Amino acid sequence: QVGRLQRRVVSVLQLDMEGFHTLAAGEEAQLIATHSAMVQAVSQVIQTFGGLSSPVMGDKVLAYWNLRSVRADHGVRCVEAALELRKVTAELGLGVRLACTGGPASFGPMGTNTHRAFTVVGPCVSLGFLLQKLAKLIPFRVLVDSTVHSQVRYAAQSRLALMLPLWDGRTERVYEVLAATDGDGEWMYQLKEKEDQLA
Repeated sequence: QVGRLQRRVVSVLQLDMEGFHTLAAGEEAQLIATHSAMVQAVSQVIQTFGGLSSPVMGDKVLAYWNLRSVRADHGVRCVEAALELRKVTAELGLGVRLACTGGPASFGPMGTNTHRAFTVVGPCVSLGFLLQKLAKLIPFRVLVDSTVHSQVRYAAQSRLALMLPLWDGRTERVYEVLAATDGDGEWMYQLKEKEDQLA
Protein backbone atom coordinates (compact mmCIF):
# COMPACT_ATOMS: atom_id res chain seq x y z
CA GLN A 1 0.00 0.00 0.00
CA VAL A 2 1.29 3.44 -0.90
CA GLY A 3 0.63 4.81 2.58
CA ARG A 4 3.13 2.37 4.06
CA LEU A 5 5.99 3.36 1.78
CA GLN A 6 8.95 5.40 2.98
CA ARG A 7 10.73 8.01 0.88
CA ARG A 8 14.42 8.86 1.14
CA VAL A 9 17.46 9.74 -0.95
CA VAL A 10 19.21 6.44 -1.70
CA SER A 11 22.11 5.07 -3.72
CA VAL A 12 21.51 2.14 -6.05
CA LEU A 13 24.07 -0.31 -7.44
CA GLN A 14 23.22 -2.44 -10.46
CA LEU A 15 25.45 -5.31 -11.55
CA ASP A 16 25.22 -7.27 -14.78
CA MET A 17 27.50 -10.27 -15.39
CA GLU A 18 29.10 -10.46 -18.84
CA GLY A 19 28.90 -13.65 -20.86
CA PHE A 20 26.12 -15.20 -18.78
CA HIS A 21 24.02 -16.28 -21.76
CA THR A 22 27.00 -18.10 -23.27
CA LEU A 23 27.65 -19.75 -19.92
CA ALA A 24 23.98 -20.74 -19.59
CA ALA A 25 24.14 -22.51 -22.96
CA GLY A 26 27.06 -24.67 -21.80
CA GLU A 27 27.52 -27.37 -19.19
CA GLU A 28 24.96 -27.29 -16.38
CA ALA A 29 27.50 -28.10 -13.68
CA GLN A 30 29.75 -25.21 -14.78
CA LEU A 31 26.79 -22.84 -14.85
CA ILE A 32 25.71 -23.76 -11.33
CA ALA A 33 29.24 -23.54 -9.92
CA THR A 34 30.01 -20.18 -11.54
CA HIS A 35 26.68 -18.63 -10.65
CA SER A 36 26.89 -19.85 -7.04
CA ALA A 37 30.41 -18.44 -6.67
CA MET A 38 29.28 -15.11 -8.14
CA VAL A 39 26.24 -14.83 -5.86
CA GLN A 40 28.27 -15.68 -2.75
CA ALA A 41 31.02 -13.17 -3.57
CA VAL A 42 28.63 -10.37 -4.54
CA SER A 43 26.42 -10.87 -1.48
CA GLN A 44 29.43 -10.76 0.84
CA VAL A 45 30.75 -7.51 -0.66
CA ILE A 46 27.38 -5.78 -0.53
CA GLN A 47 26.92 -6.78 3.11
CA THR A 48 30.45 -5.69 4.03
CA PHE A 49 29.84 -2.20 2.65
CA GLY A 50 26.46 -1.85 4.35
CA GLY A 51 24.16 -2.38 1.38
CA LEU A 52 20.88 -4.22 1.09
CA SER A 53 20.67 -6.66 -1.81
CA SER A 54 17.49 -7.66 -3.62
CA PRO A 55 17.07 -11.27 -4.77
CA VAL A 56 19.45 -12.18 -7.60
CA MET A 57 17.74 -12.29 -11.00
CA GLY A 58 19.83 -14.54 -13.26
CA ASP A 59 22.95 -12.50 -14.03
CA LYS A 60 21.66 -9.25 -12.48
CA VAL A 61 21.97 -7.88 -8.96
CA LEU A 62 20.40 -4.77 -7.42
CA ALA A 63 21.65 -3.34 -4.13
CA TYR A 64 20.64 -0.27 -2.15
CA TRP A 65 22.26 2.03 0.38
CA ASN A 66 20.57 4.34 2.92
CA LEU A 67 17.54 2.09 3.41
CA ARG A 68 18.20 0.16 6.62
CA SER A 69 20.10 3.00 8.29
CA VAL A 70 20.67 6.62 7.35
CA ARG A 71 24.27 7.39 6.32
CA ALA A 72 25.51 10.66 4.84
CA ASP A 73 28.16 8.80 2.84
CA HIS A 74 25.86 6.22 1.22
CA GLY A 75 27.06 7.19 -2.27
CA VAL A 76 30.67 6.62 -1.25
CA ARG A 77 29.85 3.22 0.22
CA CYS A 78 27.96 2.26 -2.93
CA VAL A 79 30.92 3.10 -5.19
CA GLU A 80 33.40 1.44 -2.84
CA ALA A 81 31.31 -1.71 -3.12
CA ALA A 82 31.25 -1.42 -6.92
CA LEU A 83 35.03 -1.16 -7.10
CA GLU A 84 35.42 -4.15 -4.78
CA LEU A 85 32.91 -6.14 -6.83
CA ARG A 86 34.91 -5.46 -9.95
CA LYS A 87 37.97 -6.86 -8.18
CA VAL A 88 36.44 -10.00 -6.65
CA THR A 89 34.52 -10.98 -9.78
CA ALA A 90 37.70 -10.58 -11.86
CA GLU A 91 39.39 -13.00 -9.45
CA LEU A 92 36.61 -15.46 -10.30
CA GLY A 93 37.29 -14.95 -14.00
CA LEU A 94 34.04 -13.03 -14.51
CA GLY A 95 33.45 -9.71 -16.19
CA VAL A 96 30.80 -7.36 -14.82
CA ARG A 97 29.18 -4.07 -15.74
CA LEU A 98 28.38 -1.80 -12.81
CA ALA A 99 26.27 1.33 -12.48
CA CYS A 100 25.71 3.49 -9.39
CA THR A 101 22.92 6.07 -9.28
CA GLY A 102 21.32 8.16 -6.56
CA GLY A 103 18.27 10.23 -5.74
CA PRO A 104 14.87 10.20 -4.02
CA ALA A 105 13.09 6.85 -4.03
CA SER A 106 10.06 5.26 -2.43
CA PHE A 107 10.46 1.85 -0.81
CA GLY A 108 8.55 -0.69 1.17
CA PRO A 109 6.17 -3.64 0.71
CA MET A 110 4.12 -3.40 -2.47
CA GLY A 111 1.66 -5.72 -4.15
CA THR A 112 -1.42 -7.66 -3.17
CA ASN A 113 -2.07 -9.74 -0.07
CA THR A 114 -0.97 -12.87 -1.94
CA HIS A 115 1.88 -11.35 -3.98
CA ARG A 116 3.75 -8.80 -1.88
CA ALA A 117 7.44 -7.93 -2.06
CA PHE A 118 9.83 -5.27 -0.83
CA THR A 119 10.25 -2.81 -3.71
CA VAL A 120 12.31 0.31 -4.40
CA VAL A 121 11.03 2.69 -7.09
CA GLY A 122 12.28 6.04 -8.33
CA PRO A 123 13.99 7.81 -11.23
CA CYS A 124 17.42 6.77 -9.93
CA VAL A 125 16.50 3.09 -10.37
CA SER A 126 15.34 3.72 -13.94
CA LEU A 127 18.50 5.70 -14.69
CA GLY A 128 20.59 2.81 -13.41
CA PHE A 129 18.98 0.45 -15.91
CA LEU A 130 19.79 2.93 -18.66
CA LEU A 131 23.44 3.15 -17.59
CA GLN A 132 23.60 -0.65 -17.63
CA LYS A 133 22.53 -0.63 -21.28
CA LEU A 134 25.19 1.97 -22.06
CA ALA A 135 27.80 -0.14 -20.30
CA LYS A 136 27.17 -2.88 -22.86
CA LEU A 137 28.02 -0.52 -25.71
CA ILE A 138 31.02 1.39 -24.39
CA PRO A 139 34.19 0.11 -22.68
CA PHE A 140 33.49 1.54 -19.22
CA ARG A 141 33.17 -0.67 -16.20
CA VAL A 142 31.81 1.48 -13.30
CA LEU A 143 29.46 4.24 -14.41
CA VAL A 144 27.91 6.73 -11.95
CA ASP A 145 25.43 9.55 -12.32
CA SER A 146 26.02 13.14 -11.21
CA THR A 147 24.28 12.60 -7.85
CA VAL A 148 26.64 9.81 -6.80
CA HIS A 149 29.62 11.57 -8.33
CA SER A 150 28.98 14.64 -6.16
CA GLN A 151 29.63 12.42 -3.12
CA VAL A 152 32.62 10.49 -4.41
CA ARG A 153 34.59 13.16 -6.25
CA TYR A 154 36.84 13.55 -3.19
CA ALA A 155 37.03 9.81 -2.51
CA ALA A 156 37.62 8.35 -5.98
CA GLN A 157 39.39 9.03 -9.24
CA SER A 158 36.86 9.60 -12.00
CA ARG A 159 36.39 11.17 -15.40
CA LEU A 160 33.44 12.47 -17.39
CA ALA A 161 32.29 9.70 -19.73
CA LEU A 162 29.38 11.26 -21.61
CA MET A 163 26.47 13.69 -21.56
CA LEU A 164 23.26 11.63 -21.58
CA PRO A 165 19.91 13.09 -22.74
CA LEU A 166 17.10 11.90 -20.43
CA TRP A 167 13.40 11.24 -20.90
CA ASP A 168 12.42 14.48 -19.11
CA GLY A 169 14.52 16.78 -21.30
CA ARG A 170 17.44 17.08 -18.87
CA THR A 171 21.00 16.11 -19.74
CA GLU A 172 22.75 13.86 -17.22
CA ARG A 173 26.50 13.90 -16.66
CA VAL A 174 27.72 10.29 -16.54
CA TYR A 175 31.14 9.55 -15.05
CA GLU A 176 33.45 6.57 -15.08
CA VAL A 177 34.98 5.77 -11.69
CA LEU A 178 38.52 4.51 -12.13
CA ALA A 179 39.72 3.79 -8.59
CA ALA A 180 39.45 4.89 -4.97
CA THR A 181 41.85 7.57 -3.82
CA ASP A 182 44.80 6.48 -1.72
CA GLY A 183 44.47 7.10 1.97
CA ASP A 184 42.65 10.40 2.34
CA GLY A 185 39.35 9.72 0.58
CA GLU A 186 37.29 9.47 3.78
CA TRP A 187 38.96 12.54 5.30
CA MET A 188 38.29 14.51 2.10
CA TYR A 189 34.65 13.41 2.18
CA GLN A 190 34.30 14.69 5.74
CA LEU A 191 35.88 17.99 4.67
CA LYS A 192 33.37 18.25 1.82
CA GLU A 193 30.53 17.63 4.29
CA LYS A 194 31.75 20.47 6.53
CA GLU A 195 32.06 22.77 3.52
CA ASP A 196 28.43 22.04 2.61
CA GLN A 197 27.29 22.80 6.16
CA LEU A 198 29.07 26.17 6.10
CA ALA A 199 27.79 27.14 2.63
